[in-house]
Amino acid sequence: MLVNIILIILMIEGIFLFFYALQKQSQLFFFLGLTSIFIPIVYFISGFTFMPLIPVMALIVTYMAKRKIPLV
Repeated sequence: MLVNIILIILMIEGIFLFFYALQKQSQLFFFLGLTSIFIPIVYFISGFTFMPLIPVMALIVTYMAKRKIPLV
């Protein structure tokens, strides 16, 4: 129960960091915001199985957002 509350707070913090990064054009805050958002999502979906992939996913999204690479 307490873990779920902490992860929800982490997700809310990640959303604030994400929007702050968009406003300031900061890659570091963008990466930290995405990581903070991805951790609770992956935990709630699959537990700890895919946790090591979170920084890789965040780096890929950060790189694509900086380079403005289309997803399609």
